[in-house]
Amino acid sequence: MDFLSQENNKNSFIVKDTSKDFVLEQDVSAYREYAAQQRELDSVARNGRTYRSFAIIPDIVAIDILTKYGLDIHGPEFMSDPASLRKLKQIIETDYPLLKTSNVKVL
Repeated sequence: MDFLSQENNKNSFIVKDTSKDFVLEQDVSAYREYAAQQRELDSVARNGRTYRSFAIIPDIVAIDILTKYGLDIHGPEFMSDPASLRKLKQIIETDYPLLKTSNVKVL
């Protein structure tokens, strides 16, 4: 039985349930297009912005990061842990650069 993780969200991930296990799939092209548009805006208004988002992270990528790196980016204490934020930025920079929404380089 297959179902969407969020019934009313066409960009949510698909849960494919088989008799042995389950598989998660998600088309992230809409997220990548949004990120590309934001990077373009960032290059145009570079000095006029005081706040920049770093990346847009689809649910399937958040699950992948949790599985591979043990970072729960949706955890209540995540945003207050500078070491975890630095690690997330490095992961996005190396593994998911097309999800970046700004042109800021990670040091």
